Amino acid sequence: MRVLFTVFAAKPHFYNLVPMAWALRAAGHEVRVASQPDLMEAVTRTGLTGVPVGDELNLSNSFATGGSRGAEGSGATWQRLSGVTETRAEKLTWDYVLGTFTIGCSMEYEHMADQTMLDDLVHFARSWQPDLVVWDALTLVGPIAARACGAAHARMLFGLDYASRMWSTYQRFLAEQPPERRDDPVADWLTGRLSRYGLTHEPDLATEMMTGQWTIDPTPSWMQLPLEVPRTPVRYVPFNGPTAVPDWVLEKPSRPRVCLSLGMSGRELLGGDKVSVAGGASTEVSFHELLVTLVGLDIELVATLSADQLAALPALPDNVRTVEFVPLNELLPSCAAIIHHGGFGTVGNVLAHGVPNLTIPAPWWDEADLGRCIAARGAGLFLEPDEVTPEALRDGLRRLLEEPSFLTGARQVREELLATPSPAEVVREVEELTRRHRR
Repeated sequence: MRVLFTVFAAKPHFYNLVPMAWALRAAGHEVRVASQPDLMEAVTRTGLTGVPVGDELNLSNSFATGGSRGAEGSGATWQRLSGVTETRAEKLTWDYVLGTFTIGCSMEYEHMADQTMLDDLVHFARSWQPDLVVWDALTLVGPIAARACGAAHARMLFGLDYASRMWSTYQRFLAEQPPERRDDPVADWLTGRLSRYGLTHEPDLATEMMTGQWTIDPTPSWMQLPLEVPRTPVRYVPFNGPTAVPDWVLEKPSRPRVCLSLGMSGRELLGGDKVSVAGGASTEVSFHELLVTLVGLDIELVATLSADQLAALPALPDNVRTVEFVPLNELLPSCAAIIHHGGFGTVGNVLAHGVPNLTIPAPWWDEADLGRCIAARGAGLFLEPDEVTPEALRDGLRRLLEEPSFLTGARQVREELLATPSPAEVVREVEELTRRHRR
């Protein structure tokens, strides 16, 4: 069969799809990956065939300018994404939930996959005629293109399923509203997109468009939100991008090796000389202050920082190795612990290698909740945003290195992960679900 993957131009989201795309191609299926032109080099370097659609996204510029192409601001669009992550019952009023989806339809969905991308994607899908469209969970042009060409479609998650949870809350509130207050921005948004291609919006179609006909879920079961969403569980397989392994990674360290990684998004999209955590821009820690505090311990510290961050650092002690990039999949087997930002890709690598870890959560999506889940399993420690200080990081790292319970917990989580079906093992289920759902 023919399988079309689609994702907005963000490498961490694309890398999450790669093992599943490889598995389908290895099983004999034709695979294409559609995204904005600025992701095409990353796509083709994985050996997959890319399809450029739409204009360049320039995501790093979007972080700097506030979200919409050419607009000025301070990252406002990306802060709004956190509206979907709200779980406190007292906050989830009809006005809040309605506002979340109104903003999503008018700005976020449009920004990451705009009309030009959708037009090109539908044109390609109708020409190539895929049997299945697999779409990244923030790339809502995927299900529309699938509908336009008659393909089955599956959503692939990159972390906790906040979108389905918020969508369920939205539907419940919407049904409770009197007719005069039953505004439905999602139906309006979908109706406009579908009508452009001669399609009509039908009852219950919005749920399929928002959550997929089914969901391919690489999130461990003990992290998942309690939702009634059809799922195909799949093991998270680390992919850190095409890279070469530095010689020093293979050398046995003379003291406990500790990795400090703040994630690809933080390095490539933000830069700067401070760590921003989930509490917001006011909760920041200087990289230099953080490094100097940690290297007082008897460790070898490996810190991954951007070129700008590296250039801004003064001289550091001999037991600090600063690098712009090193693949975590290759580095972590030699590490006794890791301090990280809680991003799903980093967490997946950490769990796959059973490494005790400390989370200082970034503010983008599910970093704080993932960190809390790991701590609850006894596989690591988590610092609430208002607790993040260099001294707290040093004390937490000392605990990870000295208390064996964290290594025991991390190894138990790893064994559970390895028991989950691999991408190759779920191909047959994907084939059957495609046959069932294809129009």
